[in-house]
Amino acid sequence: MKMILMLLTSSGKAAMGVLSGVRDFAQGTDWNIQSVKFNGKPFPIRDLIRFWSPAGCIVEASGNGLKPGMIPYRSFGSMPMVCIGGDTTLTPRNATCVIHDAVAVGEAAARELMTLGFGHLAFIGWKGHAWSDRRKDAFADALKLNGRELISIDLPSIDKGIHPLKRWLATLPKPCGILAASDAIAETALNACRLLSISVPDDIAVIGVDDDEAICENTMPTLTSIRPDFRQGGRFAARLLARKMLDPSDAVRTETTFSISGIVRRGSTRISRRRDDCVSAALERIWSKDGVRLTARDVLAMFPCSRRSAEMRFRQATGHSVLDELLKARINLAKRLLVDTQFPVSAVIESCGYGSSTYFRDAFRKETGVNPLVWRKASAAAKGYIRPSSTISFRVLNPY
Repeated sequence: MKMILMLLTSSGKAAMGVLSGVRDFAQGTDWNIQSVKFNGKPFPIRDLIRFWSPAGCIVEASGNGLKPGMIPYRSFGSMPMVCIGGDTTLTPRNATCVIHDAVAVGEAAARELMTLGFGHLAFIGWKGHAWSDRRKDAFADALKLNGRELISIDLPSIDKGIHPLKRWLATLPKPCGILAASDAIAETALNACRLLSISVPDDIAVIGVDDDEAICENTMPTLTSIRPDFRQGGRFAARLLARKMLDPSDAVRTETTFSISGIVRRGSTRISRRRDDCVSAALERIWSKDGVRLTARDVLAMFPCSRRSAEMRFRQATGHSVLDELLKARINLAKRLLVDTQFPVSAVIESCGYGSSTYFRDAFRKETGVNPLVWRKASAAAKGYIRPSSTISFRVLNPY
């Protein structure tokens, strides 16, 4: 067995996604993955190499608090090593890196906000961070392509940025659609809007990046976020490492990008055709973490009027029925589970609140045109997920 050492500097979905992607690739190989988490101090690289004697190493270099020099790359020596993260200033010069595709983020956010009809568009970044600047530039380029101009601000820090942010938000032309460089920055923006009594999403809509559910599901309103495909990034990093291990002299691209898996839409961008506070609250409840367990009767009971009047109000504001919205939320969750997990379809059906597998399959086919298994395989193929086997050369598997 070949020992592969993974150094994880972030926590939550990013780290687990990258680790899952590496493990995807490792299935069918002789790799044994050992992960070590960052504790805020420089990694003892030499001691870890002595302890584990790894054949290669993957460094996930994107965690909060990570600074240049905290990973002493010279300590790796000639060992095959690949970095993955969003800030190339934290990785050694000319190192093989897998980074998040900022262009995909910028274009997805621009399409989403322009589709929602926002004439004014803005960006909130984090000063001094390369990953934030990359996302801002990509967003600006997407707007310029469509004849739009970008309004932007870079905060000195997340915890100390709320006062300048409040002043900036107060002067923004409205309605305005905002892309925040990360979910944490978007959370600060939503807090500032609450303090200023700015209506979200009617006056200002906010999109974050990373789909960190600990943040996105607990803001008021809940936060729409662009989800990076961290799992795809992990697979790419593993493929590149395998190639370097196979032939250390082989020239490998110094930079490879992984894309996004989509936008998870929540309350911070969900706009009704006609402002109705009860409808807005109902939409927020439907798209909450546990919303798939609701019935149309549960939702309509939230309105201080008869069920018939509530249904009419909801249809006037959204253009469709409560049941249609519930089905849309369930299918959206089903797609996420089919792509991001290895759950069998029966478990996906249960997680999405369906009591009948036949009903779920019919609804899924109506929405996508195919059954869930075909959709899962097609989505995996589109993301470049090829499960390796011990009889196939790594060189064949690598798309770069």
